[in-house]
Amino acid sequence: MRAMQLAEPILVFDIGGTKVAAGVLEPGFTISQRREIATGAADGPERVATRIVALGRAVLAAYAAAKQGEPQPQRVGVASAGQIDRQTGVVNYATFHLPGWIGFPLGERLAAGLELPVHIDNDVNCHTLAEAVQGAGRPYHHFLLAAVGTGVGGGIVIGGKLYRGRRGGAGEIGQVMLEPVNGRLCSDRLTGCLEVYTATSVMVQRSSYASVQALAADYTAGVAVAAVDEAAGWLGRGLASIAHVLAPDALLIGGSAVLLGERYLAAVRASYRQQTLPSHREIPLLFTKLGADSGLIGAGLVASED
Repeated sequence: MRAMQLAEPILVFDIGGTKVAAGVLEPGFTISQRREIATGAADGPERVATRIVALGRAVLAAYAAAKQGEPQPQRVGVASAGQIDRQTGVVNYATFHLPGWIGFPLGERLAAGLELPVHIDNDVNCHTLAEAVQGAGRPYHHFLLAAVGTGVGGGIVIGGKLYRGRRGGAGEIGQVMLEPVNGRLCSDRLTGCLEVYTATSVMVQRSSYASVQALAADYTAGVAVAAVDEAAGWLGRGLASIAHVLAPDALLIGGSAVLLGERYLAAVRASYRQQTLPSHREIPLLFTKLGADSGLIGAGLVASED
């Protein structure tokens, strides 16, 4: 993807089902005044938006105090879970991880609260844009990013450009069907979807661990965790189906699944290769490089893109 530059600092947010991160993305792609809060999605979008505005105001105040006499953010970039209409800032669709968000005017609500113009896109699109410009996607003309965390989403780069699809709805790989008969319940009465077999939240639920961090600590130390092995096998199958359609130059895996390390990635690769045609087996499966900051970086790139 072509190089992109930032001309000014941008207030950025990354809104997920579990947490909201915020900070100021500076022209050198460094993040200043980074902070996080719990999303509290069960409280509904209005209360979550109120918390996000308060978080943003705190970040702006801290940045102003630390950077007196220097340029201050004049726009906002937001990476949010859900299908986002970039023109209106409305959440067109969200899964059960964000109850009540469908139809919510998130961009408008944040712009009113922060008194700055807001540029908003789907969180995985933002992760993907960041990896394309600054991370593991840089060498590739076509790639898929699978964000495996609380839920599972996808970002698609075709011909060096982010592909968003109709109304921003492309990349919903979490809803790829894996188990057509007696599958686990997913969003909106769908069953057998990739998300409910492969998300790190599912690994945690199906094991004895309290968090993905605790699970990853044991798993990377060599402890056998059946829930991780099972999820890795399902993810390999799902990525094989997607690769047969897209034939990308690379498949990237991001999100909290990265905490599971090379042992997990090897298990995903093994499953993937068992399910693919010979012509697709050598497509590299790689972890993303930018970690927890990728959504914030991508949010800033989206704001500078518009």
